[in-house]
Amino acid sequence: MSTSLHQIRAFIAVDVGPEVRAILRPVFEKLRKVSHKVRWVPEQNWHLTAKFLGDVDGQQITKIAEAMQEEAAQHTAFDLEFRGIKPFPPNREPRIIALDVESGTEALAAFHKGLDQRMRAFGVASEKRHFLAHLTLGRIKGTSNTPRFWDLIQRNAETDFGIAHISEASLYQSHLRPEGAEYVPLAQAEFKHQ
Repeated sequence: MSTSLHQIRAFIAVDVGPEVRAILRPVFEKLRKVSHKVRWVPEQNWHLTAKFLGDVDGQQITKIAEAMQEEAAQHTAFDLEFRGIKPFPPNREPRIIALDVESGTEALAAFHKGLDQRMRAFGVASEKRHFLAHLTLGRIKGTSNTPRFWDLIQRNAETDFGIAHISEASLYQSHLRPEGAEYVPLAQAEFKHQ
């Protein structure tokens, strides 16, 4: 793991696993074809953020990784069940299209809460909003998406996208580029085995 003297944009996340990806991929491709005003997240970037760190001191990355590993060791590996593609936030003008998590969110929220407390030592502010587990698929850039697009979202609002077994978390560096973000894994942390 490299450390640097400058600020790096970082976050901690869990992966969705190959089974969920395989079920989601064909629906995602259909959505991409009928949308006009959505900036889609490439498949290699699909993840659930457990804690967004923002800009942190590159010299602190090793210690941040250790704190993440210590926190993960306090939690048992868990399953996340995915059901439905939905606009978020609910009941407001949607900003993103996301894959919803039907069960397992309590375990991810508990990990988030522990990270929230540990990351304060590195100058990362605590989250003020309620933690809402979801996998962002795309960011809505305007309101001119077609009725076909919204119909496809509606038809997949209750689709079963499978279960991911979450056995580890990763610390990522995010490089923001004009063509989209690139995520570089810096460290992994294993949850306790059941």
